[in-house]
Amino acid sequence: MALKKEAIEAIAKLAKIKADDLQAAIADEKEVDLSIPENLTTLSEDEISTLKKNEYKNGKESGVEMAVKEVKQELNLDFQGKSVKGLVEAATKKAIEDAKIPANEKVAELQKKVETLQSTVQEQDKKLAEKDSEVAGVKLKSELFKHIPAGASLENEEVIELMKLKGYGFEMKDGKVIATLNGEAIADKLSNAVPVKDIMTDFLKEKKLLADDGSGGNDDPKGRGAGSGKPPVKFTKLSEIKEKFKSEGKSTLGVEFNEAVQKAVADYKEFDMQS
Repeated sequence: MALKKEAIEAIAKLAKIKADDLQAAIADEKEVDLSIPENLTTLSEDEISTLKKNEYKNGKESGVEMAVKEVKQELNLDFQGKSVKGLVEAATKKAIEDAKIPANEKVAELQKKVETLQSTVQEQDKKLAEKDSEVAGVKLKSELFKHIPAGASLENEEVIELMKLKGYGFEMKDGKVIATLNGEAIADKLSNAVPVKDIMTDFLKEKKLLADDGSGGNDDPKGRGAGSGKPPVKFTKLSEIKEKFKSEGKSTLGVEFNEAVQKAVADYKEFDMQS
């Protein structure tokens, strides 16, 4: 029994090899040697989350240590520690021992530097948290777009915003999208989470915003946009959108870029966010 083309392409993508090479190897009746990258690594959602947390923690600690080292060298402090607290104690001690400058003035000066350092660290934490939130928001929307049935008379963004106005909420849990209504998880009589696509389909039917039964999904070739003349450009990976924006002199950090990414994810279910 032959493997489906989609299954072969999925396996080839995970193994970082060409789908045609894998297809040929499977079809060959003789034993075939197929080269797999030795450094190939796959990570689960939990492992990716742990890796991000560890990188964030290590980056934060390294940033604090570097800032402490710079202040220590600038003030010529005899201090071997790496913490902000230790820096304050060493600076205070040196100020008291320094007879040329009144201790109170020196302490005030150093305290100001420490406060500036602490403010910088807090600002870095805030920016990292905002970035994490932004990435999580883009990922959630891209997942939601996959569940909006074909035939909806509203754009994807409009469907989500309308449902939110009616009390619906969406969040990622254990790698899956979970829907809520007025803050309560939507579940069947066995307490199993109701699939998001079913919830969206029922909602759109109830509001008479669905032209058909929504059985095709967003990848239905007869869905929204078919037969509109020249087909729109479809992006397959994040780097393609970045290149387009850069060639047009546009920023890749603004709302327009995020919207372009979300649309690409909705148009192409195999969209690669990592390359």
